[in-house]
Amino acid sequence: MVQTRETLASRELVHDLATKKSTQVSAHKRQRVESALSARIRTVQQNTSLLSKKKTPIMRMRECRDALAFLDTTGWNRSFHQRLFHEDFLKACTRTFWKMEPLGSFARAHQQVLQENSWDHLAQEVLISTPRRFGKTISVSMFAAAMLYSAPAVELSIYSTCKRISQKLLRGVVKFFYEICQQNLGKHNFHIRRQNMEEIVLVGPEGERDVRIVNSYPSKVGATSATSATPATPATPATP
Repeated sequence: MVQTRETLASRELVHDLATKKSTQVSAHKRQRVESALSARIRTVQQNTSLLSKKKTPIMRMRECRDALAFLDTTGWNRSFHQRLFHEDFLKACTRTFWKMEPLGSFARAHQQVLQENSWDHLAQEVLISTPRRFGKTISVSMFAAAMLYSAPAVELSIYSTCKRISQKLLRGVVKFFYEICQQNLGKHNFHIRRQNMEEIVLVGPEGERDVRIVNSYPSKVGATSATSATPATPATPATP
């Protein structure tokens, strides 16, 4: 077969075009693969970053102690006995910090909790008997504020001898909570959902599931005892 120069030129042109097209397709595929790999790498890095930022329950317990210690620097320096109260309250409420963890997490962490806090056991009840003017109301308000700040999905119920004391106690919780947040709830990713004379409901930084509640109620006592009784506070901080 006789091939003319035109035929040879046409074949070379077709070959060049095919080669160029193949190169373009390969480059496009390579770009798509690289883009997909980059996206996966970014996702892994973001997930790793989120995991590294996630607070463990033990970290949250430290945060509760830090919040109470911060109040000491704001003009509300706790007495020796108030510090003892708070340590026993924290021991009684330890399980609350595992509320949003998978089932069985607390049982596996039990020994670590004891070692971390230098405790020999975990008592879930606290009974404190003190005279009048011993700082019971302020102590409970401080601790409830620290728990509200540090424990996700926490719900505390506090009972007082009369309505006046229960409302005063809740005002104290709100005041100390704002002190801990340095008067800026948004900076700490807290949002007030509801607040009245008997409760405060917050959405915490852990998302919509992280609803934190403090209820302050008057106990059912007679009018005489309500006016004469010591403004007692709950012997046991409520746990879920």
